[in-house]
Amino acid sequence: MRKGLFRPGWLLLWLGLLTACAQLNPSQSNVLFQDQFRPTQLTNWLLEGDASGRSLIMNEQLVIQIDVPHTIQYVTLIEPTFSDFVLDVDAQLLSGPEESSYGVMFRQDEDGRFYRYQITGTGYFVLERHDGTGNWTRLSDGWSQSEAIFQGANRVNRLRVEAVGSRLTVYANGELLHETSDDRLAAGTIALDAGTFGQAGVQVAFDNVIVRQP
Repeated sequence: MRKGLFRPGWLLLWLGLLTACAQLNPSQSNVLFQDQFRPTQLTNWLLEGDASGRSLIMNEQLVIQIDVPHTIQYVTLIEPTFSDFVLDVDAQLLSGPEESSYGVMFRQDEDGRFYRYQITGTGYFVLERHDGTGNWTRLSDGWSQSEAIFQGANRVNRLRVEAVGSRLTVYANGELLHETSDDRLAAGTIALDAGTFGQAGVQVAFDNVIVRQP
């Protein structure tokens, strides 16, 4: 059972009021957004926290910590929104149970619907859709294990999501993990997230986010 998705009162801090345009490299015309979480870079990530978990920028990384079981903590990029895109991000488990999950949420809308691509420290992955009513639909064959995913703590996995029309494709470290078609969600915000199952005390970090046109 998943908890902690949409509880009010989590807002602690808005990191800056600059738009993502300030992050673009003029020499890369296909780049829609990028962030290396440096102190001089201000973007619209919504950092939150309470007794269950928290998110913060630390050591030039976006860090999520969860202190209770069966909880998802996520950090949303408030703007811009994306429809068709290719997203790459470095993700790693810093500490905690290796079966904990972490990854990317995308095409998140105002009704609480989104797609979610997750991996675990034990080498499993899943692609699923949250329908905004507490219902989840698996778009991959459940939790599947892949040798492409680096296992254990302090191992950086480069995750990729390609969303082009109804076609959704996910990769880990350059290796294709799953490809499917789903037309329920066409556009929305992105988020970085982590989740716990039966055990708590997980800490994960994200870095080098880049979103490009397909």
